[in-house]
Amino acid sequence: RRGEHLTITADTLYPSRPGLRRAVWRFTTDPDAALNLTLSERYTVLETVGTLARARRVSSDTSLTLVSYPSAAYGFLGFNLAGKGGKGAHPILGDRETRRGLALAVDRPTLARSVFGPEAKAPPGPMSQLLWIWDDSIAQPRFNPAEAARVLAAAGWRREGPDGMLRRNGRPLSFEILVPSTSSTRRQLAVALQEMWRKAGVRATITTVDFAVFQERLVKGRFDAYIGAYLDEPSPRGLRDQWSRSGWGALNHGRYANPVFDSLLTLASGTSEVQTARRLWRQAMDTLNADAPALFLYAPTHQAAVPKEFGPVTIDPYSWLHTLPEWRWVGLASRRWSRRPCNDYAVFLLGCLADRLLGFFSSMTPASSRGCR
Repeated sequence: RRGEHLTITADTLYPSRPGLRRAVWRFTTDPDAALNLTLSERYTVLETVGTLARARRVSSDTSLTLVSYPSAAYGFLGFNLAGKGGKGAHPILGDRETRRGLALAVDRPTLARSVFGPEAKAPPGPMSQLLWIWDDSIAQPRFNPAEAARVLAAAGWRREGPDGMLRRNGRPLSFEILVPSTSSTRRQLAVALQEMWRKAGVRATITTVDFAVFQERLVKGRFDAYIGAYLDEPSPRGLRDQWSRSGWGALNHGRYANPVFDSLLTLASGTSEVQTARRLWRQAMDTLNADAPALFLYAPTHQAAVPKEFGPVTIDPYSWLHTLPEWRWVGLASRRWSRRPCNDYAVFLLGCLADRLLGFFSSMTPASSRGCR
């Protein structure tokens, strides 16, 4: 919780003495405040800087450097395929071809890089850059405005009225994007999507709510679309909770279900031969992307803000503590930090609950498939 901290003290019986005597994690719910506290020397290391704009602020500080490390996160815009109260199909987004047209109208690679920097990628499915099933040959919706217009027209949507927006049987192609107020990054993504869809004749509105309300609305299905993220584990088996029929009531808030996808997921998860498993996972992702239950928007590379005289720093995206004993100060006596209460070689690590690992991870998740805030 905000204002709380976690202190870890070095084990003096460790075979090789760790470079740090103690580490203190402090937590804040505001990612911008976290960065400001780091830049003002209140804390030593910021574990995840976040967006491209924040990274530029760190780069302008001559005493800090950016350390890149792989991210186990991926982010997406999820559609609600179910009708009100979970009954029937959503009147607009329950239509597969409408969702496909919407996906084709979004330039995902440009969006990912513009928000998270040049190392960010648009994933070929629900996966981070770390997940071994990543395969650029997976069939996925590529940005194609002309094809988007054709697909939407075939689904019955026509530009009508003085505003030139798409309508079908007099009903506008309009829906709400739900984002949590705790993440300025998600709102930035929502605004960019809103503009891309506006050019395609689609009216998307953005609703920002407190995180508790955001979670409640997802669980109750009271949304049209939302921007979320998940944290991968080394195995892709966690995708079951996120995108299969068995994930209803867990993390599959949009209520996507396709028995073909579920069958491929089961086969791939139970196959020990790598090449066969890779082929089955690719087929599963092809099936998922063809149904377009979500737009898989970004798979980032994280950056930590670290003092230039502090190192060497390597970060395991699955376990911070794994490499912590290797961290150490270099030339501490000549550094500004020698004036601060860390002359016992303590390091203060600032964790952001609201923007932890790019600002999207939720603590309210099953161990097998953690959701992101």
